[in-house]
Amino acid sequence: MKRKFLIATHSTFAQGIRNTLEMILGEQPSVSTLCAYTDGASDIESSVKKIVDSLEPDEELIIATDLFGGSVNNAFMNYISHPHIHLIAGVNLPLLFELLTNSETLPAEELIENAVSNAKEQILYCNSLLTQTITEDVF
Repeated sequence: MKRKFLIATHSTFAQGIRNTLEMILGEQPSVSTLCAYTDGASDIESSVKKIVDSLEPDEELIIATDLFGGSVNNAFMNYISHPHIHLIAGVNLPLLFELLTNSETLPAEELIENAVSNAKEQILYCNSLLTQTITEDVF
């Protein structure tokens, strides 16, 4: 099964995060983007349908959107019953790094569960780390 990735967001966030991803990891031909509402059109459904309809039978698509419950994520929710489509809400760089660097070694479900778990651990309030360090140093 050929694995493809799609970053789909409101405005140009998808292209920006892909640019950063490729600056660090190099060119990623398996990654494409959907920057919704940037062309003046307000109908995302047709763009999503076109992407889904273009999938070949031997392709698997992992989609990362910006916001659960947002219009971009909701448009893809209509297709998650498809056995080769996987949808993740809350895209960030740690999630994409994990997905792309381990994409050859794991089944999709395991890859995604690991990536989501590890990406959550990368979201930190750094100021509280300073407080923890000071407290640990004192005792």
